[in-house]
Amino acid sequence: MTRMFLFIFRPAAEWDAVLQAKRGLGFIVGIQLLPMMLMASIAEGVGMAGWRKWHAGIHGVKYFTVSEAVVLEMMQLMVMLVVIVICAFLIKLMGETFNSQYPYRQTLIVVIYALSPLFVLRLLDAIPGISFWIPWGIGIFLSLKVLFYGLPRILQSDQSHALGLYFISSLFVVVLTGAEQFIFIRCLNGQAVPIENLVSGIAAKLPF
Repeated sequence: MTRMFLFIFRPAAEWDAVLQAKRGLGFIVGIQLLPMMLMASIAEGVGMAGWRKWHAGIHGVKYFTVSEAVVLEMMQLMVMLVVIVICAFLIKLMGETFNSQYPYRQTLIVVIYALSPLFVLRLLDAIPGISFWIPWGIGIFLSLKVLFYGLPRILQSDQSHALGLYFISSLFVVVLTGAEQFIFIRCLNGQAVPIENLVSGIAAKLPF
């Protein structure tokens, strides 16, 4: 999990270390990705249930219980995993349009590590009063930097196609993670009533 932090400061060196380590996908997901995502979710959940209050439009001020925060964060975590899977698939698909056949495992590794800064910056969501868009904006900017160094190293893409693949992959990452963030914030602001009702229903069944 330490590597997820180091990608922010030295992306090129960390990509080289990833190539040398040759870790399996199970190790990357189970030891590095999921613990980082859980840490970010806990920090965000603590801020949400601990000291944040949300102005939910006509619904007034919304306070989240611990159980509601847990349900929301678990839902967000699962959606983000889906986003990672879709991003990796789209990058693989776009690689084929450039006459390059990339194994899905490699594109998945690229996306997981490229999003490291985004997960790390989500730790700032625990700070009272900070907009959720600020950590996302900084995180996605750093993620695109990590992606820039990672695509040619992991996928070994042709130099004539590398820049085009990078721009398209960046677009996928920004749009999909941005859409996930937008929906999450709408839920917090009481603007996604069906999801809010689902969260409240599940939270009511939890023992805490």
